[in-house]
Amino acid sequence: MARELSFEVCGFGSDDMRVWVDRARRRRDDGPKRRLPAVAPSPRRRVAPSLFLLAFFVLPLAFAQSGRPIPPPPKPQPPSHSQGQRPVQPPSDDTRPRRVGDEPQDEKPLKLKADLVTVITSVTDSSGNQVNDLTQKDFDLFEDDAAQDIAGFYREGQIPLRLIFLFDTSSSIRHRFDFEQRAAAQFFKNVMRPGDQAALMSVSTDATIELQFTSDVDRLVSGLGQLKPQGATALYDAMIAAAKYLRPAEGRHVMVVLSDGTDTVSTSTLAKALTEVQKSDAVIYGVHSTGVAPSASVQDLAGEFVLKTMCEDTGGRAFFPPIYEDQRKETRDLDEIYKRLAAEVRAQFVLTYYSKSEGKPGTFKTIRLEVKRPGLQVRARRGYYTAK
Repeated sequence: MARELSFEVCGFGSDDMRVWVDRARRRRDDGPKRRLPAVAPSPRRRVAPSLFLLAFFVLPLAFAQSGRPIPPPPKPQPPSHSQGQRPVQPPSDDTRPRRVGDEPQDEKPLKLKADLVTVITSVTDSSGNQVNDLTQKDFDLFEDDAAQDIAGFYREGQIPLRLIFLFDTSSSIRHRFDFEQRAAAQFFKNVMRPGDQAALMSVSTDATIELQFTSDVDRLVSGLGQLKPQGATALYDAMIAAAKYLRPAEGRHVMVVLSDGTDTVSTSTLAKALTEVQKSDAVIYGVHSTGVAPSASVQDLAGEFVLKTMCEDTGGRAFFPPIYEDQRKETRDLDEIYKRLAAEVRAQFVLTYYSKSEGKPGTFKTIRLEVKRPGLQVRARRGYYTAK
């Protein structure tokens, strides 16, 4: 059916086609002298133009019905790279935004040869008031008289407080024990802020941690109320134990010492105690426990010297409440001292730097911190020991 239909499309019927083929064969056999007459297509087989169009659309269907598959239309090809278009890349698994210069870094950690040194400082004006509006540009820092680059500058609110209170419970403080306890309790209430922690150590013949680091002020006050005056004074041993306790704690390390500065039974020396305090990056604030007598002849000058030395070497301050016949005045002055101490701790600055100098392990390096603004007094540690 498909073959006959193809002949009719060309204007011939099937009978006309057979006649034309037979005459073509006889012409071949007779030679070129005989001419075959033209065969006109049969009128009944002539196809109209409309039928030709119909056959054009029916012909593919005929081939499809005969079992010959119709090839699928060709898929569009992606443009060649040579046409100037950028090939599409698959989306990356890393979808986080990248900052300028955020290039892949070496996985090996950066090793710094210099030690990071921490300097806690407080600044006061000529009247003794705390100054807390300074910036990093207001300070000059020197190590062994060589200028250092300040790497970090923080205010006290940016770094939590880690404070240990050394309370002298020896028999020498018996007559002032009650209001010393009350004043220390008020100090905890003034100095503690959210995120801060404090510990309590009793100092007598032995140094004992009475209360581990806690942010609970009520527990600290309760711990003070349970202390009892007894025994001798192992102040230097207590300082070493407190320094080692502070060292692993993260934050600003502050040691408050309530003592008359006189050590009677320690196995260590003041120099060894200060070495350990320096290694723990701690600042010592001292409060004289028995007060300063009005007459120099009855003062314990050695104890006062010890208290001043330990505070000044670490960047702290020693307070000496006067002695009055009226104990209410002593209580009032002691409360005022603890308020000033709390205010100073709350106004500290923390500076860090990487030492430019190289020294043998365990070498003491001096530190000098200066303030560019005139008329101000700065207190900071006098030095540190290089790591062993």
